[in-house]
Order: sequence, then C-alpha cells, then structure tokens
Amino acid sequence: MRLFLLPISTRRALIYSERIPQRPDAKLSIVDRVINKSSETWARWEKEEGGWKRWVTRKGESIFKRIPYEEWGLKSIPALSERRKIALKEGKENAEVLFPGLFLNEAKVPEILRQLAQERQSLHRKRLIWSIVGMPISAPFALVPMYESLDRVWKLQFANTAAEYLIFPSSI
Repeated sequence: MRLFLLPISTRRALIYSERIPQRPDAKLSIVDRVINKSSETWARWEKEEGGWKRWVTRKGESIFKRIPYEEWGLKSIPALSERRKIALKEGKENAEVLFPGLFLNEAKVPEILRQLAQERQSLHRKRLIWSIVGMPISAPFALVPMYESLDRVWKLQFANTAAEYLIFPSSI
C-alpha cells in the first residue's frame, strides 16, 4: 500500500492511500466488484443529459462536497483488521509513504500522520455511538432511516479503523 501525503498549506496535509494489487490475475473480492460496479453506474448516470439519473448525481455530488477532504483521505485507507495487524508485525505487509521532500521534513511525517489520524477519531467515536443509539428510535418510523443509520455506522467504524491504521506503530 502506498500512502501519499500532500501538503495543502503550511499546517494542513492531505493523505490518500493507493492499494497495490497483489497479483494482476487475482480475482477481485465481492466488495471490490460492488464498488467497481457502483462507480461505473455513477459515471454512466453522470453522462445523462437529463432525467432522474442526472438529478440524483447532481444531488449526490452536492452532498459529497460537504464532506471534508480529511474524511475522503481516511476513507481511502484500509481498515486495520487483526489479520492486517499480524501481517504488519511480521513484515509481510508494509506502507510506503510518499511525500514531496521539498515541502515536508522527513522527521515530521510520522507526526503529521498521527495528527491526521487522531484529530477526527473522537468525532468518529461520538457519531458512531449516537448512530447506534438512534437506530432503535428511528426503526419504527421507516426502513430508510434505519438503512441510513446502518450505513452511517458502517462508514464511521471504517473511518475509525482507518485512523487506527495510521496510529499503529509498525505500519509506518
């Protein structure tokens, strides 16, 4: 896995993760296939001239614009599972951090990564707890809010474990 650390300003940086494929002939997991299919569908809907598909993509993009770039960066980092922890400890898996050396001091990179991971972790935990608490309350009203709550819980838990990946000492 490659982590790209790009300075945006003197105090802020963007992180992005690129997964390096293990084997080019390897079969994609179900999750990866679903993500690829949804990306293709979204791109196809964006090309529509008008109609409900174009309306959905415009509304979706306006919602996506409200998400801070830090969240998009954390979303690209894989979750720190037990299997991944063991692989990192044994040295089977590593994270390569790429950054512009002209703008970032190499000694400050681990500190910047730790800051990016920790500054939003409390927010993720708090929203995760409130989403779980809110699910039984919203369940009697409709199935859609329940689905949104489950989706929110999933995304918050994923962001939380992605932040743990950056904090995990041997991964960097």
